[in-house]
Amino acid sequence: MSSQTSDPSPSPWQRPDDSPTAPWAVTPSTADTTPPSDAGARLPPVTPVSRPKPVRWIVALLATALVVATGAGLAMLATGSRTTAAQGPTFLPPETMVYMETRLDLPGDQRENLIAFMGKFPGFADPAAFDLKVNDTLDRLTRESTQGEYSYAADIEPWFDGEVAIGITDVPELPGVSGGDVIDGAEVPDFVGSLSVADRAALEAFLVRLRADLTEATYVETAHGDVTIVTYQDHAAPDPLFSYAVTDESLLFAAQAADLMAALDVRSGAQPSLAGSAGFQERFAGLPSERLGALYVDLRGYRQGLESQLSEVDEATRAMISDGLDRLPDSVAATLRVEGDRMVADMVWSDPDGATTPTARSTSLAARMPSTSAFYLESRDVGQTIKTTVEQAMAQFDEMLPESQLEQVEDFLGAPTEDFLLWLEDTAVSVSLDGDQVSFGMAATITDTTIAAQRVERLTTAVRAAAAFGEVPFEIEEVDVAGSLVTTIQPVSDPSFPLPDDLPFEPSLSYGIHEDVFYLGMGDFVTDAMQQSESDSLAGNAAYSTALEASGGDTNTGVMYLDIASIRSFGERMVPDAERAEYDLEAKPYLEALDRFIVTGITTDGGNAARALLYVE
Repeated sequence: MSSQTSDPSPSPWQRPDDSPTAPWAVTPSTADTTPPSDAGARLPPVTPVSRPKPVRWIVALLATALVVATGAGLAMLATGSRTTAAQGPTFLPPETMVYMETRLDLPGDQRENLIAFMGKFPGFADPAAFDLKVNDTLDRLTRESTQGEYSYAADIEPWFDGEVAIGITDVPELPGVSGGDVIDGAEVPDFVGSLSVADRAALEAFLVRLRADLTEATYVETAHGDVTIVTYQDHAAPDPLFSYAVTDESLLFAAQAADLMAALDVRSGAQPSLAGSAGFQERFAGLPSERLGALYVDLRGYRQGLESQLSEVDEATRAMISDGLDRLPDSVAATLRVEGDRMVADMVWSDPDGATTPTARSTSLAARMPSTSAFYLESRDVGQTIKTTVEQAMAQFDEMLPESQLEQVEDFLGAPTEDFLLWLEDTAVSVSLDGDQVSFGMAATITDTTIAAQRVERLTTAVRAAAAFGEVPFEIEEVDVAGSLVTTIQPVSDPSFPLPDDLPFEPSLSYGIHEDVFYLGMGDFVTDAMQQSESDSLAGNAAYSTALEASGGDTNTGVMYLDIASIRSFGERMVPDAERAEYDLEAKPYLEALDRFIVTGITTDGGNAARALLYVE
C-alpha cells in the first residue's frame, strides 16, 4: 500500500477575509509522485497542480452520473442495441438488500422505442435530432454540477458505456438502537455502485486529471489481486469519503474499501453473486431484459436484519415493528421499459407465508361508471379488508375503547363493528369531470342482498330520525329508479347561510341497491349508473379499454386509471390570468403530451404482479 499525506487545509468552500481577488481559496497540498510497484494496475503518478478547485468536484461528478441515470427519460445515451445482460448483479453478493440499475445504453429495442416516445414532447419531434438534444442536456448537467470545469462530451462520454448500478448490501443500523454511525439522523448503509466502462484507458486518463485537480485530498491505494482500490480522503473530513476501483468493464465505487474488495471477489467467481441467486433469478424470470432500468428488494433479508437490532427496544414497540415487518412481501422486483407510445413498469412480488393472496376477478363495475371518469379505482374483497383493518385497530386501542360504548354502537349497527360492511365485495370509485363540474360515485358488488339492504336501511333510519328532530340541515327523498329504491339526502336551504350558486358539484348524496350492486354517489350518479348502457360508460371508452387490455386485461386483482388529459384540461380552468402566459409557454406544451395512466394487478404462479402504463399522445 502506498499513500500520500499533506498538511490540513481550509475548507474549499470557506471565503477568506484577506482574499478580495479570489472568490474561493484553498491551500494546495503535495501529490504522491511515487511510482506504484504494479503500474499496470494502478493509476499513473500525478504531478502537483496548485489550482483553487472545489474539493467536492469528484462527488459532484459522481452525482451527475446518477442524475443522468434517473433524469426523467431525457438523459439517455445516444447508443443502443447493447447486450441485455446487466453487469451490476455480478459484482454484488446474494444477500444484497436493494439493487437498482439504469440502462442508459438502451439495450435491444429501447433506443428506437424511446425516440418514438420522446417524439411526443416539444423539441423531440425530429428523430434525427434526438442524439444532439440528449448530448446537450448531459453537457449542461455536467457543466452546472462542476462549475464549468468538466463536460459530458469531453470527460465522461469517451469512457462511459451506459450502465449504472448500485446495491445496498446490509441493513442500516437504527440510530439510538444499535449505536451505528449516524449522518443527519440516519446511518449510511454499506453499498457498492458501478458505472460500465467502454474505454478503460480513457477512464484512467480522466481520473488522472481529476486527481490533479483535487489536490486538497489524500489518496490511499490498496492492491487487491490485480486491481487497485483508491480511497479518497478529504482533508476537511474525519473519515474517508469513498473508494473506487477500475476494471476493464466497470468503475466501482463504495463508501468502504472493504466493500470493493468483496465486490471484486464476487465478480471473479471466488464468492457467489446476486446474479446467480435463486431468489433474484426467480423474481426476474418473467420480466423483460430489454429495459431502461430495474429494481430488486430482498424484504425477507431486510426483516431479519432489522429484527436482530430490536433487542434494546421495549417489548410493545418491538411487537408492533415485527408485526408490520411480517406483512411485507418476501421480495420485490420491478423493471421499466418503453413501448412506442407508452412507458411500462412491471412489478412482481411474493407474499410472506400465510398471507392472503388477492383474488383475480372480472367485474362489470366499469360499465356502471360514466365515460367521463377521470379517476377510477377498483378493488377486490373490500368488506373483508375493512373487517381486518377494524379488528387490528380495535386490538391496538382496546384499552381506549370502553366496552359499554362499543356495545351501544354494535346495538345500533345490528352487527359487530368489524362485520358491518362485510357484505361489500368488489368496489369501484369514480371521479368524473364534465365541463366545469365534478362528480363522485361508488359501485360495489355485494355478497348478500338481504344483509346489505338491512344495513343500508339502518343508516337511512338514523339519518331520517336526525333530520326529523332538526339535528341536521338535510331532507331525505326516496324515488323508484328502474325498479329499485334510491334514497337522496339533500341539504336544506338556509337563508342565513345560502349555498354558493357556482359550486363545481351537486351538493346531494344518493344511494341504493340495484341488481346486486350497491351504489353511492353525488348528484345524479346513482340514477344514471342504474340505467347506464355499456357503450356510454367507462368500459365503452376506447382509451380506458385499450389501456386495460395492455396492462393485464379485465380479470385482475384491481385497477387504478387516470385520464391525465381530462385532468389537465379541467385544471387549466383554474390557472390565474396572471400566470396563464407563463403556463402556456413553460408547462402546457409538455403536459399536453401526457394522455393517460393505468395500473392493473394480476396474480401469477410465483405470487403477485402489477403493470403500470403511462401513455403519451
